Amino acid sequence: MSPRPVWRRWALAALAATSTASHAELQMSWDMRSWSLEATPSETLQLHAHIHNSPMSTEHLLGSRFVAAYGEGLEGLYDFAPATPSLVEQFAQLDLAPGESMDFLFGLLVPINGHVEPGVYGGGGYSLNFRDAQGAEVSWQPEASLLVRVVDRATPDDPQHVPEPATAALAALGLAAAGCGRRQRKAQARA
Repeated sequence: MSPRPVWRRWALAALAATSTASHAELQMSWDMRSWSLEATPSETLQLHAHIHNSPMSTEHLLGSRFVAAYGEGLEGLYDFAPATPSLVEQFAQLDLAPGESMDFLFGLLVPINGHVEPGVYGGGGYSLNFRDAQGAEVSWQPEASLLVRVVDRATPDDPQHVPEPATAALAALGLAAAGCGRRQRKAQARA
C-alpha cells in the first residue's frame, strides 16, 4: 500500500480544520405580511413586514447594524414613501437572538395624484440590508411581486355600498307609502 501524496494529506487536514472551526454568520430573512392587498382608489397602503433571525444564525440581528432599505412604487400608480416611524427608529432597539422575529412597517404606497383607477396591479421591488459582526453586508430581496386590487366601493353592485342620504330618504318614503296603502286596503277589507 502506497502512502498518500503530501498534497492529499494537506487537503484532508485543511478540510477537517474548516469543518471544526466555528464561523460566525448572520442568516436573516424578511418578508411582507401579505403580497396581495386590496384598497380603495384613494387609499394609502401600509406595507407591513416581518423580520426573522434564522435559528441557524450564530449571532444576534442588531438594529445598530441596519444599513438601508430599498422600496419601489408601482409604476405610474403609487409612489413609495418611507415608514413613519422610520426604519431606523423602528430598529433602534432591535436585538433578535437566533430564531427570534419582529413585525415592522416597511413603507407606504401613496396613490399618485391621490387616485388609482380600479383594477389589479402588480410590481415593486424591495430589499433590506444589515451588517454582520464582521462588517459584511447581508441583504435579502423577496422574490414575490406585490399584487394590489383597487376596488371602487361606491358602485351600486358592491355589497358594502351605502346609498346617498337623499336616496335613502326616498326609499324610506316609498316603503312608508307602501305600508300606508297596505294598511288602508286591510281597513277597507274589514269594513
